[in-house]
Amino acid sequence: MPNRKREVRKVFRVTPEEEKLLGLNMDKAGFKCFSKYAREMLINGEINVVSHFEKASIEFLLIEYRRVGNNINQIAKVANSSGKVLYRELEEVLIEKRILSNLLRELLNVHQSGVS
Repeated sequence: MPNRKREVRKVFRVTPEEEKLLGLNMDKAGFKCFSKYAREMLINGEINVVSHFEKASIEFLLIEYRRVGNNINQIAKVANSSGKVLYRELEEVLIEKRILSNLLRELLNVHQSGVS
């Protein structure tokens, strides 16, 4: 087929038990296409699976990160226009930044302890 990117075909045989195991591993890794799964495993030797919990945590942290960034921008705008910054507002943003840093650290620790 002239439009294919991958022209070389690799074929190998497995037992029925191995086929079931491959299917289970593909499902766990979130792959529906065996070619993509096999290519990832053969080239990289592993597949990093992001769990639903990790994905939700990452999405939550991104929203929080954007919120903290917006707060910083608002404080900077006030500081640039008036030359003054309220200590209370700055303290709130620093607390939010600390909380976000701790959440990111926890997520990283969970991910690192799950990957060996």
